[in-house]
Amino acid sequence: MFSPSLITLYIVAGLVLVLYRDLLRPSFAFLGAVFLLLLLQIIQPEEFLMGLANKQIVVIFLLIGLTAGIQQNIGTGFFFRIFSQKLRPGIFRARMMLLVGSLSAVLNNTPVVAFMIPYVKEWTKTNQVPASKFLIPLSFSTILGGMITVVGTSTNLVLNGLISQYGLPLLGFEDFLYLGLLVAFSGILYLSIASNRLLPDREENKSEIIDHLNEYLVETHLPLGSKMHGKTVKEAGLRKLREIFLAEIKRGNQEISPVGPNELLQEGDKLFFTGNTDAILQLIQEENGLSLPEEGHVSNYGFFQLTEAVVPASSSLIGEKIKDSDFRNRYQASIISIHRNGTQLKGNIGETKVQAGDLFLMLTGKDHNRNDYLKDLIVITLRGEINAENGRFRRLPSLLALTLLFTGIVGWVDLFMAAFAGILTLYLFKVLNLQTLRKAVDLDLLLILVCSLSLGVALNNSGAATMLASGLLFLTQGAAPVWALTLLFVVTLVLTSLITNAAAVSIMFPIAMELGQQLGQPLTPFFVAIAFAASGDFMTPIGYQTNLMVMGPGNYKFRDYFAIGFPLTLIYGTVVMVFIQWYYL
Repeated sequence: MFSPSLITLYIVAGLVLVLYRDLLRPSFAFLGAVFLLLLLQIIQPEEFLMGLANKQIVVIFLLIGLTAGIQQNIGTGFFFRIFSQKLRPGIFRARMMLLVGSLSAVLNNTPVVAFMIPYVKEWTKTNQVPASKFLIPLSFSTILGGMITVVGTSTNLVLNGLISQYGLPLLGFEDFLYLGLLVAFSGILYLSIASNRLLPDREENKSEIIDHLNEYLVETHLPLGSKMHGKTVKEAGLRKLREIFLAEIKRGNQEISPVGPNELLQEGDKLFFTGNTDAILQLIQEENGLSLPEEGHVSNYGFFQLTEAVVPASSSLIGEKIKDSDFRNRYQASIISIHRNGTQLKGNIGETKVQAGDLFLMLTGKDHNRNDYLKDLIVITLRGEINAENGRFRRLPSLLALTLLFTGIVGWVDLFMAAFAGILTLYLFKVLNLQTLRKAVDLDLLLILVCSLSLGVALNNSGAATMLASGLLFLTQGAAPVWALTLLFVVTLVLTSLITNAAAVSIMFPIAMELGQQLGQPLTPFFVAIAFAASGDFMTPIGYQTNLMVMGPGNYKFRDYFAIGFPLTLIYGTVVMVFIQWYYL
């Protein structure tokens, strides 16, 4: 019969495999693993529910809400005054990295990247340089900056949540500040030197689509006397077509997109179909009242709005087929192309199952609102937003909120109270409202974080952590404690490259605690090591959400992350381990 420790290890290994192979939504995978642990009584319901009441988890969501309010309040003109169009590319990259690294020290780094992608792409487009030289540095610098404070990344707060469950002293301001500044400085310096040489010079997806637009869109029209005149789209047989769909109708100066099933067709309408062009031509040859115009208008690009959007890891679309998601009605947009891992997907778009990191190229109406589906799709195309804001004191609420948050970061007041006061300040100034806060709350993230805490408890309760810590000690038998600490760092680093950083730090926390106790050493350096290792995913796009977010917009491939990320990982790991040995041991 299997011991509780082995059962727990099998469940955790199964979870890692499911997350790595993307077999289930992460939240369901975590929930399934915790359900098994509850069923086998390795953890108790009370221990699972403790995660919902964990103060550090609540702080994460307060910070997400705070970031959403500040993001709305600071506006866009601020960034374009900093990012002058006349800057040289190297200066722009360095300035961008310093800015987002500083912001990520006090704000959640995922929305910082989501907010910045459109502005970086706009600058690169204006200056005719490839965005692929800038978007990985954008992601990496937010990761590096997030390590300067406890609030910069949710990983640090999850770790403090685990520490608090065992009544141990929390990691404080100084545990992150000095080492965080060192890794941020060395990492940004490396990226400033190496990005231009090691990152690809690759054309953007949107430019590629426009250059070959007729391969994706075919324009047809209803001539005088067409059989389709006066019929609805559904009656004309233009709904649920195989391999194609009707993306837009142009009627005089009117643009109809997306096209509803009850839309009446009229003579002179221009109908734009997207999908398999051979299937579109076959439809026209059926003499059903459609014909090709003598002079195509698709090349004018004036009849629709091309919009790019990335699917974040928290999107409810993940795992769904496009045809089953009611996409056009739900988001008022039509997908004309999907890019995944730097490659355009072939075949029927409707049959495609959505994955995190997918880049959608869509046709949208002029009045679509990018904030309507913020959690499901991150729109990365600017649409007339580059305007300077009026009002001298417009950003005062954000400055007050950030000042309050700073008092919590440095430990002058409780971090929970500081974040709560920041939220209240933005609400009183009418920057935040309940609707914005509701949109900022991500149930999937809550499940993952609460279940992550339960995994740590299970590894400790079952004895699995003791077993694994003993294995690490055996491998470093007779060596100084720093070598056991280095091995712990490397294992955490490998794990976070395969799964989410919250899961990695939760799995490694009880092992770090047990390892420190068996060595008779202070526990702080062991916790600092796994904190920095769990956030140090620079070699793959899958371990950190910001890496996944820039993959599509930058037209990156998996190997691009390794090419620039492996040397950065060596620099990062060396700085971390040398500092820990000097400062703590």
